[in-house]
Order: sequence, then C-alpha cells, then structure tokens
Amino acid sequence: MKILKLEDKQYPLNLKNIYDPPEALYVEGEFSSEDNKAIAIVGTRKATYYGLSAAKRFARELVSLGITIVSGMALGIDAAAHEGALEGGGKTIAVLGTGLNVVYPEENLELFEKIKKNGAIVSELKPDDGPTNWTFPRRNRIISGLSLGVIVVEGGYKSGAMITAKLALDQGREVFAIPGNIESELSQGPHWLIKQGAKLVENIDDILCELEHVLKIPASIAKNKINKKTKIDASMLTLEEQIIYRELSYSPVHIDDIVNKTGFTISQVLILLSQMEMKRFIEQLPGKLFIIKS
Repeated sequence: MKILKLEDKQYPLNLKNIYDPPEALYVEGEFSSEDNKAIAIVGTRKATYYGLSAAKRFARELVSLGITIVSGMALGIDAAAHEGALEGGGKTIAVLGTGLNVVYPEENLELFEKIKKNGAIVSELKPDDGPTNWTFPRRNRIISGLSLGVIVVEGGYKSGAMITAKLALDQGREVFAIPGNIESELSQGPHWLIKQGAKLVENIDDILCELEHVLKIPASIAKNKINKKTKIDASMLTLEEQIIYRELSYSPVHIDDIVNKTGFTISQVLILLSQMEMKRFIEQLPGKLFIIKS
C-alpha cells in the first residue's frame, strides 16, 4: 500500500483537476499515465442479465483499445465492469467506499485480489475505515473524477449510479446511458439521463465519437474490429444456428419463443442450442432461458 498526495507527480491527472480532489489517496496496485484514458461504468447492484452482459461487453471492448475501466467494486454492474476489463486483458481501477483493509462486499474478495494485480484499488479513507452511509456517495466523485466519461447501465432515479452521473456533469465529464426495458424500474435512471441530453449508447462507437479528441482513437477502428469479429463468428455457425442466433439477444429468451419464431421443432431447437452453447456463443440460464454470451 502506498499513499499518493495531491502534490505528487504520480497523483492521477484527471482526478487532480476536479474541484474537490482528495488530499491523499491510499493505493494498492499501480497507476500509470495511460490511466488518464479512463472511462467509468456504473449501475445498480440488483442488475438484470441484460445489464450485466452489457457492462461486461462494453468493458471488454473498451480495454481492447487501451482504455482503463473505472468502477466501484460493488455487486452487480460494478463487478461485471471490472470482470469484463480483466477478461479482455486490460486494466481496471476500483474505487472503494471503505479503507483498503476492508473488502466490502466480502463476496468480491477474489475480484479485489485480481484487480490489485491488473490495475489499482484506491480509497481516500484510512485503511481500516469501514463502510458508512456517506462514504459511498462521496467516493462516487472519485469514480467520475478519474474518468473522461461515465457510462450508466441500469439504475433507479435515486441510485448511486445517478449520483455519479450528476457528479460527472459537475466535473465537465461526458455522460453516457445504455437504454433498457421501458417497463423496468432499472431503466428509469438511464432513460431520464437520455432525456436530459446524455448520449444514448448502443455500441462503443457512440463513446469514441464523443471522446475522440481526447482518446485519440478513431471510431472507425472499433467499428472495423467489431464487424470483423461478427463476420468470423457467423462463419462458425451453421445456417440453422444462424437463424436461431438472430432471435437471441443479451436479454434472456425462452425456448418456446425461439421455437415459435424459427418454426423449428422443439427437438431441433434443443440440439442447435446445445451445439451453440458448446461453441460458446450462447449461455443457458435457469428456466429454459437463453442469452448471447457476453
């Protein structure tokens, strides 16, 4: 563990430029100048499969372009964002609402250790400080402050993700929102942000277009990369599998709906889904639900 003071050269530049930066940061892991190209991904702890998949996918694609992912290591969207960054072989920074000697929630202990080895764990609190009602909202200014922009994935009007988004606006950061199901309460936060002028995000091109001047990454690079991946993936599926794949998404789809939409028999669909699962294109969830593997 080390302490970075505001006047130190290693203190994160993005964070130093907000109006109320921490006087000191406790750090495990490593910061580098490359971490100035950082984007935060935040959202609800009680996320849907759609939200978790989106957070993980966006994180994985962004780190492939050399962008660091920042989040708060909470359950749900935060953890998915960190995991996606690590799976993509990139770097991630976790900002805690506790001291570094207190892993909260305890379920994220393994994730905590992985992030230390492939990024940084940071807090403005003393090492043995535990969680309180005010520490988590206050740490959100650090999450947005470390980042050039914040992506909100699922959350209600009064969620911590919305606090982070509002802090990001105060700090002059870009705010992005991933739309969701209009009947879900978890979509209320992102949809409200979009109504207020936040950038609606469908893919990472939407992010790169807004931040190209600071990231120095042309949006066309990511677009070509994604198109190439899609083409390679499609070539690995049979014609029948492609028909089923087109009916699936990052939200769970019941097997009965697949049968109705494709016209295949239930036995045909079961066989094709099993083949696609072995090829790691899809994932089966409880209740005969299927989802595109993120």
